[in-house]
Amino acid sequence: MPVQVEKQPPELFVITDEKGPILYAPLRRVMARANENAIRIALDYAADPTSLTNQDDESRVMIQALEEHGFFERRPFPSHEPDFRPTQVTLFPTNRCNLRCSYCYAFGGEGGGNGEQLTTLSLDAARRAIDFIAKNAQELAAEGMPCRNFLVSIHGNGEPFSAFETLREIVWYARDLSEEVDFPVVLNTATNGVMNEEQLEFLVANFDNVNISFDGLPELQDAQRPLADGSGSFIYVDRTMRRLAEAELNFGIRATVTEAMVVRMAEIAAFVADNYPSVEQLHFEPVWECGRCVTSSDSTPSAELFCENYLKALEVAREKGLRLVYSGARQDMITDAFCKVSSGSYTVTPTGDVTACYEVSYKSDPRSERYFYGRYDPELGDYVYDEDKLGELADLNVKNIPFCTDCFCRWHCTGDCAAKVLEGRTPAEHQGSQRCVINRRLTLNQIQRKMDWREEDAR
Repeated sequence: MPVQVEKQPPELFVITDEKGPILYAPLRRVMARANENAIRIALDYAADPTSLTNQDDESRVMIQALEEHGFFERRPFPSHEPDFRPTQVTLFPTNRCNLRCSYCYAFGGEGGGNGEQLTTLSLDAARRAIDFIAKNAQELAAEGMPCRNFLVSIHGNGEPFSAFETLREIVWYARDLSEEVDFPVVLNTATNGVMNEEQLEFLVANFDNVNISFDGLPELQDAQRPLADGSGSFIYVDRTMRRLAEAELNFGIRATVTEAMVVRMAEIAAFVADNYPSVEQLHFEPVWECGRCVTSSDSTPSAELFCENYLKALEVAREKGLRLVYSGARQDMITDAFCKVSSGSYTVTPTGDVTACYEVSYKSDPRSERYFYGRYDPELGDYVYDEDKLGELADLNVKNIPFCTDCFCRWHCTGDCAAKVLEGRTPAEHQGSQRCVINRRLTLNQIQRKMDWREEDAR
């Protein structure tokens, strides 16, 4: 759980856009436009407060104003206790899938592309994982930590509803346990939305949060996310999303952006907002060339094209009241890791292996050597964990990435997704990626928008 540790020294970055330089303190999320002389004085003062004695009165007034806004504050930074006590688990009921998405990172329905067996998670493994996180949550709450529930997410390197009987038993068990121990459970799922009527009604009745994988336009959905037999899937996903809206259940949409569809992002935002008004957010993510994407005709759009069209879509989304997100642009977030991979991320694969990253879900994946840190032992009736690997995973944070030291996104995107950009390398070997270009451009846009809003308020 987060604790406050030693304070970070003041960190100031200078970002230059078409209007000139911006002074930015990420740990305080404060920013100001300033001329080059003012920036020089501010940087000198941050490095050595005694430098102010050599400045004139006007410079002292400027420093005082920046100080009052927190530019030079030594900010406490949240870190994590070493105890492995997760209160959230992501369960993968199966690697079977009723779709054959052209870019699937996990070769869903095909054993990861490595010939691994199609299988279903054992109920004993699922129940024991839920017992574990529920117990942790109760204990942490009793210790006065801000823990109000335990969270069970149903996801998959396949489609979770393809193992409906297992999924249903998992949900019922989590609900029953919550009542038994008198401690709330939150149930989330990510699904492709292709399901029968019984499954759809179960989805509506039982999940607190739903995320639908949908590529935004009927023809794109049918082309990139076909059924296993090659036919289109849009009509089924559309029915699911309209049923969720009818039930007044907010849900999110996650669209994967390929080079072929990047110029249609604004059109997608408009279509989603007009047809599914209860959508909580639309999440755009550029395809990462791995899995089935390597063997298909899909490719990653250039960083420049993605940013250009994301910003166009953002304008459409704002006009229509739709929230638009991309995982690497999160100026409102201060953290030291892109996800929970370094602080107890707990995902159980269909084979009962425990991985810190749900994109690494097969033993045959070379990255599993780093991210697999436990497994369910049927003979013990419990999980066994590799403490050494947990310690190594804890090092996957931005403090150990020299490449990020001089980047203003350092405490926001935190080096980006380790599984994608590091592969088998150490944090010290991080050399960035095209996603760095996207992260910086879109985070700068968030900073610019905040400055524009403040300028408007000041008028």
